[in-house]
Amino acid sequence: MHILNYFAVLTIMVACSQPTKVEAPEPCRSVAGPTQELAAIDTLMWRQPDSAFAMLQEFAGSEAADGMDVFEGHYCQVLIAELLFKNDYGQSNRKDLVKAVRYFDSIVGMNGADAYGKSDTRGVAVQERKAFLAARAHYINGAGYYERDSLIEACEDYLNALRMMEGHFEEKALVGHKARFMALTYNRLVELFSAQYMQEPAIYCGKQSLAYDKKAQSSPDKIANTYFFIAKQYDKLEEADSAAYYYKMALETHPDRKTLVYRDAVCLLALSEFRAHRDTLASLDSLKSMMLQASNETEMLTRFIAIGGIYHDIGQYDSAKVYLERAVEKYPKGANTAAIYLRDIALKEGDTVKANQYALILAEKGATAANSQARASQLNDMFQQHLQWEQETTSDASE
Repeated sequence: MHILNYFAVLTIMVACSQPTKVEAPEPCRSVAGPTQELAAIDTLMWRQPDSAFAMLQEFAGSEAADGMDVFEGHYCQVLIAELLFKNDYGQSNRKDLVKAVRYFDSIVGMNGADAYGKSDTRGVAVQERKAFLAARAHYINGAGYYERDSLIEACEDYLNALRMMEGHFEEKALVGHKARFMALTYNRLVELFSAQYMQEPAIYCGKQSLAYDKKAQSSPDKIANTYFFIAKQYDKLEEADSAAYYYKMALETHPDRKTLVYRDAVCLLALSEFRAHRDTLASLDSLKSMMLQASNETEMLTRFIAIGGIYHDIGQYDSAKVYLERAVEKYPKGANTAAIYLRDIALKEGDTVKANQYALILAEKGATAANSQARASQLNDMFQQHLQWEQETTSDASE
């Protein structure tokens, strides 16, 4: 991937910038879409985002960029934000992107109406193109909020993107790029809800993402990743059989032994099988095999926690401590899980000093969790409202 040229991006932003005041397009607008150049960049973006980003920089210095109208200028800002995101750069055009979101909201109704009115069919193709752009503007704006840890705002924009699509397109029309977009949006919600320990919303969004991945004919590794993340949510709910089913689907869909996802799925499947059926030897064999294949110390310590957890559960405490004590010392991210096991062992062995040491680790993690509880409650309210909106929309469509 090429190195980001700050001045080139600045040139794009200046070329595409629009006044703060949102201007509605003229009703008699005869142009059916964005310029040919923007359309070409957009098309390329779905296949080769790095090449599309280079093409956008070249476009910024062209005469076509000087002749953009209001609609195309805001479209350009959405493309900038999407291409920065797809090329792993921070979102540097926040102000102009927010203006683009407001602009598209002003010309596209959430439930299907636009500047002409929902019953007017004079510009159906244009209306749908604008609706898709409006949804994309909300999605990428949500990604920008997420990068800044503004999770409430991120969730709101992701849900707005979904409502924009569901309000303007019938389910049978959500194919190709639109299906891929729906899968991407649901995936972002899976990531957001999972990070807040909101497993049930994450599972719902994961299954929706999986359905759209299949409609979009996504790559096997993409579908396997979705199966994997659904399985992890069931794991957190301690629903071992459901977790095992989705881990197996992940392995069957993309059984590439060279990837971290494959090794993680093998290990987590082993744990799920152990919890469901207490197949100790087979589970330990799988975990130790993956431990030997670990690509770095962090991955190896993750396997240590899993192995130590099984030894704890079957009462082999000396073996458990061999693995868990090293994890607590060397792997802060997994210290909480390891400390739970080690505190329990210390209490059973009557070592109150060590039990208190591990309790301190748990207390620090608990304070962090408590601070996010109110946010999770607000996010859940937003998600439930979205589900209600979906139900009402489906009911209205069937009448």
